[in-house]
Formats: sequence, structure tokens, C-alpha cells
Amino acid sequence: MKKNLLILTCCILLSALGSRATGQESVETQESIEAQLQSLSVEFFSHMASSEYTDASGLFHYPVDYTSEKRSEVIHRVSKLLKIFVDEFGIPSNYKINETPAPYYNVTVCGGDMKYWEQYPSYMQIPLEVVFSRESDGYVIILFSNIHDKWEIRAVAYGLPAQRPGAKERIVEVMTKMLITLQPEEPQKPPSKEKYPIVLASNK
Repeated sequence: MKKNLLILTCCILLSALGSRATGQESVETQESIEAQLQSLSVEFFSHMASSEYTDASGLFHYPVDYTSEKRSEVIHRVSKLLKIFVDEFGIPSNYKINETPAPYYNVTVCGGDMKYWEQYPSYMQIPLEVVFSRESDGYVIILFSNIHDKWEIRAVAYGLPAQRPGAKERIVEVMTKMLITLQPEEPQKPPSKEKYPIVLASNK
């Protein structure tokens, strides 16, 4: 029931936004873009609410020159970052479009680096005021780009109002966790040949 309500809410909000964002396009083009963005957004929020992070990360655009192995690796990394979004912010609800949101601090996930996206500066943005289940009032900003005649998610940002006490520190904390998650795993070291190997104790 909650999931269906989430999808219905997204459909209503994104339908209204699609008309604003593409006002200069023909009616047919406008409707087509609106439908694509609506479908992508609904699918993204649905996957996130169901902890289907790999499926959610598959909706992002990735550089076309990636090998299948590289693409799979990056999708896996994006899925890990999306999980951090849910772990730290919780599930968003009470969506409300806000074209001019107040200043906020945010963390962002995307499928390509800055150098890549400099080639494709055009994008459409959906700014949503939300209520996070863990962090209360905040923002979700979804960016879309049309690369090679296909609309895909360019980036997703989760943010907290700048006027909220401790917002900057909280975002830095989340960003730090994201950076740690992206660190390559250290290769396993061969077993020690010492007679009495040193063992590190932990309370974890």
C-alpha cells in the first residue's frame, strides 16, 4: 500500500513538472519527455524504497565507451552509494516540487565523472522537497540528460536545509562514508610466516 502511494505521488508531481520543464517543445515531444522522466523517477523511487539498489543504479547513464566489465563495476559502486543514501537519510516521502529551494547542503551520485559530463552540459532538473524517514525535512534533486536520444538519470542528490543546525556537518559525515565506500579493497595478504603472528583485537 505504501509503495503504491509512493508511485502515485511521484506520477502526479512529475506530470506537473514535465509541462513546466519542456514548455517550448511541441505537445507531442513534451508528452514524450514527460512520460520518460515520469517513468524513470517512479522506477527509481520504487527501487530505493524496496532496497533494490542495483536496479536503481541501472537507471543511471554511464559513458558509452565503458567496457561491460567497467560498466558493471561502476554500477556496483553506484548501488553501494545509493544504499548509503537510504541508510543515512531514510526513505523520502511527502514530495513537493520546489523550483527555488532554500540553500541546502547535499551529496550527489552520478554515473560519470565531471570531465565526461562537460561534453553534455544540457540537462533537466526535478527539485523535490521531501521528508526523510531518518533526517526529517530535506531535498531530493534528480537530474536527467538525453544522451544518444535516450533520457536517463544523470545524477541524484540528497540534501538538508542549510539553516538546519548541524546540516553541514551531517552532510560531511555522509560524504565521508561515501568516500570510504569507494576506496578500493586492499588485496589479502599472505598468511604470516611468523611463529607467533600478531592478531589485532576488536570489539566490533
